[in-house]
Amino acid sequence: MADGQATRRFGCPGCGGGLFYDIESARMKCDRCGQLTDLKELPPEDEAADLEVTEFHCPQCGAEVYSTDTEVTSFCSFCGSDVVLTGKMGSARRPASIVPFSVTREQCEAAYRKHLSKYHLAPGSLKTAETLSHFRPVYIPFWSYEVEAEGPARLEGYKSYTKGSYRYDETYDLSMDAEIRQKGILYDASKAFEDETAAMLRNTAQSAVPFHSAYLSGFYAQGADVPADTYHSEAAAAAARLFMEKVREANKMDRVEMKGEIQENFGLPQARFRDQLVMMPVWLLASRQGERVIYTAVNGTDGTVVCDIPVSNGKAAAVAAGLAVGFFALLQLFLTLKPELLMALCAVFALVTLFQFSGGQKRLYNRMNRAFEPDFTGQAGQFAGPAQSRLQGKDGAISLKKEQSGSTLKKLFGPAILAIVVVIGMLSDDPAFTREVLQDFMGSDGSGLAALIVGAALIAMLVHTVRRLRNKESGRSWPRIISCAACAAGLFALATKQSEDLVYYGCALAMLAAAIIELVILNRSHNEYASRPVPFFGGEEEKT
Repeated sequence: MADGQATRRFGCPGCGGGLFYDIESARMKCDRCGQLTDLKELPPEDEAADLEVTEFHCPQCGAEVYSTDTEVTSFCSFCGSDVVLTGKMGSARRPASIVPFSVTREQCEAAYRKHLSKYHLAPGSLKTAETLSHFRPVYIPFWSYEVEAEGPARLEGYKSYTKGSYRYDETYDLSMDAEIRQKGILYDASKAFEDETAAMLRNTAQSAVPFHSAYLSGFYAQGADVPADTYHSEAAAAAARLFMEKVREANKMDRVEMKGEIQENFGLPQARFRDQLVMMPVWLLASRQGERVIYTAVNGTDGTVVCDIPVSNGKAAAVAAGLAVGFFALLQLFLTLKPELLMALCAVFALVTLFQFSGGQKRLYNRMNRAFEPDFTGQAGQFAGPAQSRLQGKDGAISLKKEQSGSTLKKLFGPAILAIVVVIGMLSDDPAFTREVLQDFMGSDGSGLAALIVGAALIAMLVHTVRRLRNKESGRSWPRIISCAACAAGLFALATKQSEDLVYYGCALAMLAAAIIELVILNRSHNEYASRPVPFFGGEEEKT
């Protein structure tokens, strides 16, 4: 974890060597003789005093961590630089409690390797022994809130069920005088640690113990630089949602909604807060990729891995080339597609690529604008995007409940598919007539079917493109316009019954070109989404 001989604050009672916290035994271990010492045998500390720590400062990005040791560290967990962090004596606020590490380095690396095994296109540099050696155990500060509130709550419960051949939808008035008491609502207290990552780590304070500086021996910690009252509105909202969930379970409802002031303000009026600082264990890894950094966080208690994996450009190109060769061989050896149907197939491919492209652009926009972190400019302090649906679980862990909605493809093509099924069903009484109608529609060369596919794809592209262009997170618009133009040209060629095959091949190539452009941009967008710019916390680069 570090270079150089450690200077420990706690001495071994057997040989006088330095003690550090051993994760595997959950005791203090001597770095000289290996003797284990229970933390209860260490001298008690003054809980009213601040911590005397060594503050380590990165000369590249300005990031700061602290430890109770004075050992030298040779890399930065925030910018991924291999530099010697300078240390100086300082003080830090003493936390009220701490959740000790229970995941060892070996377990952390195994969890990370297992996570990477699902991403076959990940860069090979992420799996090297040198990269894994840069995992650092860091305690992240969290505010733990206890929320209390009383008062009338206007609630409505909804229940749906089927009895016999009838469906019943019932609404219940569940209004009551509410008494809310919720403990252990956690929000990270470090500006350098993203709220989205903190939520996905599913931290819980259930195993927290009273703080002792011995737990920091051999580890690092971040300072708490977010004021305690920052998350009061969100903590109140989490307590209100948990209260509604308990009411729903107690009354066996499908869902419960809250009306009135609580719902409008997304919080609890007249709520009272008690907060304390608790340190949560996280294994941090920063992998430098040029001017970008790939961050990995592993929960130090259960091994949950949170990281975005970029795509290797070389591996992606090799897979694309292999698929292209295989597809070409399939067409040449086993299938013979008319130019019209080949163009229709390219239109479907371009449509799927268009939707993937738009999704990647939106994710990149949310990441760049930190849409998953709280915006405290309003009275309610609401979260933007999926983070607004954070719910405090029964075990004190924050979870993300994403709103589920039907896909855009289903919304666009569902009615059309249903209409086609109905028409075919109406014609099925006379099979001969049905075959004749379908043959006339499709044509001998399949132009009718091709026109149906290309037309449906064009409508879907236009609707989706117009909707995206209205949103500021739409990103680049010209690849979408190229796809729509190529599809429109193909549909025009089918409508005018062009006899030259080159016309259809040209439109198909244009669709493929647009799809390839979108895939290239999508890959770049994904790699931007999966990484962060090199951060600066008052470093020299930021000053210049």
